[in-house]
Amino acid sequence: MCIVNKSAYFFFFSALTLLFGSCDGIADRQEGLLNLVLVDAPPAYDSVFVEILGVDVSMNVQGRESTQEVFFIPYELGNKQVKVSDLVGGEVLLLGRSPLPVGQITQLAVRLGTRNFLWERENRYALNYADGVSEEVVLPLSLNIETGFSYDVILDFDLEKSIQTISTNPLRLNFTPSIDLVIPGNVGEIRGTFSQNQLRPAIFAIANGDSTSTHANSSGTYLFRLPEGTYTLYFDPKNQNFLPDTLQNVEVEAGETLALDRLTFRPRP
Repeated sequence: MCIVNKSAYFFFFSALTLLFGSCDGIADRQEGLLNLVLVDAPPAYDSVFVEILGVDVSMNVQGRESTQEVFFIPYELGNKQVKVSDLVGGEVLLLGRSPLPVGQITQLAVRLGTRNFLWERENRYALNYADGVSEEVVLPLSLNIETGFSYDVILDFDLEKSIQTISTNPLRLNFTPSIDLVIPGNVGEIRGTFSQNQLRPAIFAIANGDSTSTHANSSGTYLFRLPEGTYTLYFDPKNQNFLPDTLQNVEVEAGETLALDRLTFRPRP
């Protein structure tokens, strides 16, 4: 019996399943399959590299509920220094996939390294962890693993929140990794484009006093994955020659994609 993907909402997960191995024999071993995928809400820097070692998966295994077990899923494809800033506008990176025993996942812990840095205007700057910040990002999760199913979990690395400027001259930065968990099917998408590709605008989705941010890719396309609800979108051109813009009462429905009209920033008078 082949594994059935529990979250076919995003088409690229089906492609990943085809590219990275078959599911023969998984169901016979009383296991499910976990796919961990990385995306990014990038900052306004040229490029950002983060060292990612893998993910610890904590579980209550069926039949052994009295003891929590931890399964490590390493990031094995290519250099562990991942150019996270490229993962925008629908681009994704498969961090790892692994069969897991039947039971309940209670948390994920993303293991990061110390070789983190960014490039800005041809200069390289180290991303040092802020005082007291761990190299492990713990993410609570309640996800039941059943025999014969595949489960997709998106790790949304918010670099805008993760990087803090300590001083501008010289430029010194603190790194406080901020990662959100997204379960496809529980969220909706907002997609849009900008006409001025030369700008590097920031886009904020605001609801109930909290905000999530992203940027556009090189072609001017941006993408949000958000819980169902009503949002205000604030578009910051990051350029003093143009005016910011706001779009209110944007409705997001789980499992649906909302395509917005192309936005053109107005010149500042």
